[in-house]
Amino acid sequence: MLTRRAFVKRLGVGAAAVLAANPLAAAEKSKRRSPNVVFILADDLGWRDLGCYGHKIHETPNIDKLAAGGMRFTDAYAACPVCGPTRASILSGKYPSRSGYTHNWLPPDGQEFWNERRPGDRPAFMKLEEFTLAEALQAGGRQTAFVGKWHLGEKPYYPRRQGFDVNVAGNHWGHPRKGYFSPYQLENLKDGPKGEYLTDRLTSEAIRVMDDFSKKDKPWFMHLCYYTVHVPFHAKAEKVKKYTAKARQAKVKLNAKYAAMVESLDENVGRLLRWLDEKGLRENTIIVFTSDNGGHRGATHNRPLRGYKGDLYDGGIRVPWIVQWPGVTKPGSVCNKPVISTDFYPTILEMTGLPLRPKQHIDGVSFASALRGAKDFDRGAMIWHYPHQRISEPASAIRVGDWKFICYYNDGRQALYNLKDDIGEKNNHAKRMPEKTAKMKAQLDAMLKEHGAKIPAAKPARDKRKQ
Repeated sequence: MLTRRAFVKRLGVGAAAVLAANPLAAAEKSKRRSPNVVFILADDLGWRDLGCYGHKIHETPNIDKLAAGGMRFTDAYAACPVCGPTRASILSGKYPSRSGYTHNWLPPDGQEFWNERRPGDRPAFMKLEEFTLAEALQAGGRQTAFVGKWHLGEKPYYPRRQGFDVNVAGNHWGHPRKGYFSPYQLENLKDGPKGEYLTDRLTSEAIRVMDDFSKKDKPWFMHLCYYTVHVPFHAKAEKVKKYTAKARQAKVKLNAKYAAMVESLDENVGRLLRWLDEKGLRENTIIVFTSDNGGHRGATHNRPLRGYKGDLYDGGIRVPWIVQWPGVTKPGSVCNKPVISTDFYPTILEMTGLPLRPKQHIDGVSFASALRGAKDFDRGAMIWHYPHQRISEPASAIRVGDWKFICYYNDGRQALYNLKDDIGEKNNHAKRMPEKTAKMKAQLDAMLKEHGAKIPAAKPARDKRKQ
């Protein structure tokens, strides 16, 4: 007796067309096929900038609805307090301390740069030798596309060399070169009509690519990386006016342009989700939403977290993190277990049924069991290494369970916090708990040594010349 699949194959294309015209048959086929993945990455979006994370002014109904239909993580982290290294950690599964990519821009040949002297062997790009998440998905039969902000190196380190079949707008710029309104003058993106908004355009491009992908009998991976809400703060005038009025009415300080950009981000996430619904693809598409680092000082506040982008306090590294895995994640569920951006690589492989690559995503731990509802998930220690003077103090940090330890390279200061009792990192236990402090420092030092991390001198040389 022929199986249904063999029967359709024998009848040929005509039968396949009949089944495609039958919604029930199409739905059954969608369920059997390995899921698509849409990975949405915002830029500089703070932990508290969404309604589902407690913001009282920003309007984010679409992302809130995404969280309500999936799992929201409370203790999720970017691997670096600035964007490029975090983006690389997602695609490589490696900590910046291991890859050597610890900052967005590094000087060649140890030249002076931003008042720092650093070895010239720290690349400001993701190495081509990395076998990226995109390449792993590509090898597993997926169509792959990158849309938006790349910022992982100049040519030849662009998306097409890192596992993506399609690259729209991906280039070395870390922000929109000419702003958020067309003409953008961005490499790999044609200018739209004058005044077109970049966040809207990137969503349209992503939908166009996914529509093309969906016509083929192969699952796909869409890595949609918005430039927003990174500076410059360019927003639609009507939204700025609305948030100026809302702030006045609520009697709070608010960056109205930033708030308007957050709403535009949310509207475009909504557009993408509606397209998936209209095409009948939502039930077979994993959706991930997160940010590359904490909120920027002057743009937003991260309270109750301490610090901002560039800091190793949680305000610089804790980020919103939402995953919707249809048929698996319990709608409206919340995970309080710590996770970090290196963990996406093995998790997405597991969710899509592909073999893990532990020699590549060596610093990643799959949290798929947590998405399935496991209460005993524990990914273990997480570390950060940001030995740069650019926008904060050179430092490294480690979190183990509820405890977090930070050491500063300029003056040797140490800090120990219990994040469960002190989310704002106000009470330093380092001197009161010397044994705990020494144990965590030893664990951090051992991990950094194993990674081959470059450790700065006690006080970076300062260039006294006029900048």
